[in-house]
Amino acid sequence: MKNLLLLLGVCLFSFFLLTYRITSVPPGINGDEVGIGHNAFLISRNLTDENDNFLPLFIFAKTSDWKQPVTVYSTALIFRLFGPSLMALRVTSVLLVIASVIIFYFLAREIFNLKFFLVGSLILITIPIIMIQSHLALENIAVLPFVFFWLLMLAKYEKAKKSIYLLLSGVSLGVGIFSYLGMRLIVPVLSLITLIYLRNNIKRGIYFILGVLPFFVLLFIANFYYPGAVIGHYSSSTPSVNEFLLRYISSFDLSFLFLKGDVTPFHSTGKVGMFLIATLPIFLIGVWKIIKDKKPFELLVLSSFFLAPIFFGFVPDVYRASRLLALIPFYVIISTLGFFAVSKKYRLVIFALVVINYLFFAKDYWFNYSERVKNEFSQNMSYYNYNFTKK
Repeated sequence: MKNLLLLLGVCLFSFFLLTYRITSVPPGINGDEVGIGHNAFLISRNLTDENDNFLPLFIFAKTSDWKQPVTVYSTALIFRLFGPSLMALRVTSVLLVIASVIIFYFLAREIFNLKFFLVGSLILITIPIIMIQSHLALENIAVLPFVFFWLLMLAKYEKAKKSIYLLLSGVSLGVGIFSYLGMRLIVPVLSLITLIYLRNNIKRGIYFILGVLPFFVLLFIANFYYPGAVIGHYSSSTPSVNEFLLRYISSFDLSFLFLKGDVTPFHSTGKVGMFLIATLPIFLIGVWKIIKDKKPFELLVLSSFFLAPIFFGFVPDVYRASRLLALIPFYVIISTLGFFAVSKKYRLVIFALVVINYLFFAKDYWFNYSERVKNEFSQNMSYYNYNFTKK
């Protein structure tokens, strides 16, 4: 009971932190949010989207492009429960983070301990891209619960050796395919890493395959009914080896990850990276610790961090932190391992540096960022209300 109250406290703190000024930062709304909000509103009312399709798998938003079902239907549920509003629209993203915190709690208890959860959850909710994405009604952040749950099921399998957990891990990644377009490129890599992780008992891997394979089949079939929704705007041209490596390696450019952030102004403040620079030392220490200890689950986490975005080498543009949110669960675990690998007398210093680093970011985001990016968002809220509540 005491642990559950602690979890509740962490969730409430995370909720209030991430919802502070959520309707005013960023200012206005962008076309993707309009498309998701408008169709979620219609589905919450009459189960059809703006194109009169009844409970479609993918939703085409006329203000932007194809939308993935996880975010649209999650938002529709929130609208159904609390009514449509800008707050409800954006708070759906916050609730996805809270769901991830809860799953991480059970993951930490399964493989680590309660202290690991407390430190890891602090690292999670202070990641700049988490704050930025939780203030946007977009699909990028929807990947988090599915990656965390995949890890949780693998952790439970490692302890109990029950095949049901492998089946559920596969299901989690399978559903995750429909959370964000970029997961089409990430899930195959994570699936292969899972099978390598299970190489000593490959027969059990069949259960994982049975969990994830039906969703690939569904995606294949959906391509005939929703042309353009499955692969989006990904280029079909084959890059040269140098181009492929440049695009892939750019995902790990330290200046991008820790100093500059996403190239698009509505996915970045332009003043801080995807992650806090103060967490870089414990991340590097965590990498070293995993390599030294050679524990199978931790090696899976490390390899997932560095290999998950490899197929983004086929995608032309670079430095898009918004596409890399699937890496956050791995970053949190690696950095937390690094934190506990540091002697106790230095942990308070690291904690203080992370808090100070975060406060500088949060102050800028809450009070200065809006002015810098106001031209990137529509200030005409009546336009939003029209698309949001009318068919």
